[in-house]
Amino acid sequence: MDKRTILFVVLSAAFLVVWWILFPPQQSPKPGAPGPANGQAAGQVTPAPGPGPGTIPGPGAAAPGGSPSLGGLAGEAGATAARPEIPADARVEAASEEETAIETPLVSIRLTTRGARVTSWRLKKYLDDAGHPLDLVSPAGRSLDHLPLQFLLDDPEATRRLKAGLYRVTRREGAEGGEAFTEVSFAYSDGAGLAATKTLRVPHGSYLSDLRFAAEAAGRPVTPTLVWGAGFVGHNGLETGQYADTSWGILDLAGRGIERKQQTGMKPGVPWLAEGPVSWAGVEDKYFAALFVPAAPAAGRARFELLRLVEEGREHHHLTMALGLPGLSSVRLFAGPKDYDILRGLASGLEKLLDFGYFSFIALPLFYSMKFLRGYVGNYGWAIVILTVIIRLLFFPLMYKGQIKMRIMQEKMKRVQPKNKAQRERYPKLEKMEAEKGHAGARQKLRREMNEEMMRLYKEENINPLSSMSGCLPILLQIPILYAFYTILSIAIELRHAPFMLWIRDLSQKDPYFVTPIIMGGTQLIQQAMTSSSIPDPAQRRIMYLMPIMFTWIFLSFPSGLVLYWLVNNLLGIAQQYLINKQAAAAGKSSE
Repeated sequence: MDKRTILFVVLSAAFLVVWWILFPPQQSPKPGAPGPANGQAAGQVTPAPGPGPGTIPGPGAAAPGGSPSLGGLAGEAGATAARPEIPADARVEAASEEETAIETPLVSIRLTTRGARVTSWRLKKYLDDAGHPLDLVSPAGRSLDHLPLQFLLDDPEATRRLKAGLYRVTRREGAEGGEAFTEVSFAYSDGAGLAATKTLRVPHGSYLSDLRFAAEAAGRPVTPTLVWGAGFVGHNGLETGQYADTSWGILDLAGRGIERKQQTGMKPGVPWLAEGPVSWAGVEDKYFAALFVPAAPAAGRARFELLRLVEEGREHHHLTMALGLPGLSSVRLFAGPKDYDILRGLASGLEKLLDFGYFSFIALPLFYSMKFLRGYVGNYGWAIVILTVIIRLLFFPLMYKGQIKMRIMQEKMKRVQPKNKAQRERYPKLEKMEAEKGHAGARQKLRREMNEEMMRLYKEENINPLSSMSGCLPILLQIPILYAFYTILSIAIELRHAPFMLWIRDLSQKDPYFVTPIIMGGTQLIQQAMTSSSIPDPAQRRIMYLMPIMFTWIFLSFPSGLVLYWLVNNLLGIAQQYLINKQAAAAGKSSE
């Protein structure tokens, strides 16, 4: 269960506790990183420790000389592994290192001929906090010499030479199926049995590219392991808030579903290995992902691990992923936004990257309703406000009737409280017996007599204690909608950098001045005062007044879109409670 789900469960539980305190079921009365220790210089790289004894080797496992070992995951020599389309005994190499660029309306990609690796993958339609096209490749990759699309082989020396080799590059522009594309091909051979080729084709209208690859070591074809690394979030100009500066390793194993592991839950030197029929695997953050996607689920093993980098005296860890797919010579590469409509249009099952939770059948209609409203009002903040009002209005008839009955019954019970207290005072021996924990038979007899007398009082006053729960059912029915809305506002990339008004320039980030959470806490305090006025027990009322303080503290770091939703919901709740209190008071007077 992820943090988002846990947090909502806690809030829901708190919400239910509040209602349980406000409207208890009245039955027959019965008496809870330190910095580096060494003195390494800025920019010094320390390789991640290799797997300890008993660790199953996998792609990217540390090996002598700092080169990862595939542990037998590279394709065996034979027909299952593709052979580079260059003569094995010919030396193919570029004269010097240079960069080649791919420009499409969606992305700007830079690749270096040294190792035929990606140095930059910028998304033109998404900006970082500095207002520049967002780069999915971390600068830490250069410091660690660990960049996307590099090859890993079983032989550490062969891996090192392929990474350091200068590949000859060719490119072409073309169109297929009415869609333009740019294709760059890299080729390298040392003329002594080590060779590799990579071809990246990037469509101009999609974030899903095609990657073809092949390698040969010691004159035998092998399937290289593919890498995306190092790092993904927190060092590449993305937001630094707690809701974005988190990266995850993720993979979809056919028949087993999606598995995720958060970077903060991993330890250096302790890789996460996963094996099975891989549908896709890669790294993600809240809003973006980079994934290798086989055309069909293929047997393979993924390895996720943290690489350690010391910069300016501080230790950082960067998540990297290596995927071995023996026998395959091509995959698709998704590097782009976790936009539900974009992912669903790729027909690769990637829409499962967005987890709408247990109530997705409610969340998806709400999600599209929010997008629909935004199309009319031109602002996601106002779309949230309008959608909150619509949801409240839909539940108003059901809630209003039940809560009127509940409020009337509470007022009646409040009026008979003095009589109830007087009845209890007529049984002092019962309190003494209960304190001594003895005289079971006599204690039960006295309690039965007191209960019978109390029920006669309720009957005379026309009070049905159980009816005070009649207003809770509509509240319980709202919880799936609250959870669904909470999930949408937590994961929707549409809210990223989406302004509302005045000082709120990004609905996906917290209010920079904490104005809306404080106002929200104030509205909740007002609402609690209006609902707790009928509670006769002063201790319970004090507990109720603590709830707004707790909620305000929790919401201080919430995305402002969520705070806006809760604030509007509170304002509507105050208006509804005013009507309920007024109607209940009038009904109480007429019944006297």
